[in-house]
Amino acid sequence: MLTLLLKFKINLEEYDVSTYSQHYGPLFHRWLPDGEKDAIVLDTGDPNAELKVWFERLGFKDKDFIEFDYTRREVDPETIPKQAILEAGPLMGLLKIQALSEEESTPLRENKVGDARYVALGKKVVRLIHVPVARFLDVLRTNYGQYWIRGLEKWDSRKESLGRYCSSSLKLNLEWSLDEGETWARFMPDEPTARLTVTMRMDRSFREYLTKDDWQQLAKVSREAYEPSLAAFLLAQAHQFLDQGNLKHALIEGVSALEVALEEFVRQKLDGDNSLAKSIQAFWQLPLPARLIPVVSTLGTARLEDVELAAEAIDMRNKVVHDGWDPPERAQHKLSGFLNTVAALVAGPRFKFPIVNPGNKIMPLEEWEKQDHGC
Repeated sequence: MLTLLLKFKINLEEYDVSTYSQHYGPLFHRWLPDGEKDAIVLDTGDPNAELKVWFERLGFKDKDFIEFDYTRREVDPETIPKQAILEAGPLMGLLKIQALSEEESTPLRENKVGDARYVALGKKVVRLIHVPVARFLDVLRTNYGQYWIRGLEKWDSRKESLGRYCSSSLKLNLEWSLDEGETWARFMPDEPTARLTVTMRMDRSFREYLTKDDWQQLAKVSREAYEPSLAAFLLAQAHQFLDQGNLKHALIEGVSALEVALEEFVRQKLDGDNSLAKSIQAFWQLPLPARLIPVVSTLGTARLEDVELAAEAIDMRNKVVHDGWDPPERAQHKLSGFLNTVAALVAGPRFKFPIVNPGNKIMPLEEWEKQDHGC
């Protein structure tokens, strides 16, 4: 039996976060991990697989300060404890798989890209790395406030091949060794290809984008000094998560938006009447669906089928929070109807839910007019 070593480097720069300066990884104070000797061991759940991660001391001294640089290893150890903020850079890691069979190693030795045994090994490697590393980065991003670093995406066969996920510098950048690290080669189970997929949520139309009527409504609410409420902000965040395919967070933010929107709606209707507010205290002890359905169904602005979807979304959210449930992709439709229900409760201009990558379309004017009138 053989021992397989796989080393990886995950670049943590997040390109869609607006910050005053670009950061290349987590920021440390008066200390930097010193490579593998300061490594943290992560739990793979497999007794034959050992995984550890670390940060290298990358950079150089420029005048008085240590500056990060991917290509240089000239960090002055005497300056480290004097400097307030230090860049850690990419996450490095090593996965050691013991008891590898000769049959599993053959496609590696012979570089049989696309071989079924190579692909099976690749899936195993990705599974062993992704879950613990993604969890590790989530803790850094969340509990330690390093929100500017990029999390590790799960491999999605609809978007890219396994070979691209393993070999890309933006993902794992994996290399393998069967001789205790004497020699290394790229780990590429199959050809590195990206797959362009366009997902059109059919429950959304082009009318969800800004129209002339919206512009006029925007002028009106601007004159009235309208400001989005907390419920509006939460609903917008839920929409963003849904559009990005993050169904778990869309459910959590969406239900939070619903709870706040219900409270805002009832408070507005009572118009500050404390006596009436006291008389409905029992209402707030009801389960959320029992509060939602009578309020929304009497508004006339939400479709009953959307109200039903909202009740299902609340149940899904509870499964996510309490059971760690992972909602399937088909839940997108229910979430869309749920957001429409929440939007019916939020004061201000009508909420719209466009998607960020809609594709485009050209049609004759008469066809657009037919569509606008529901013909």
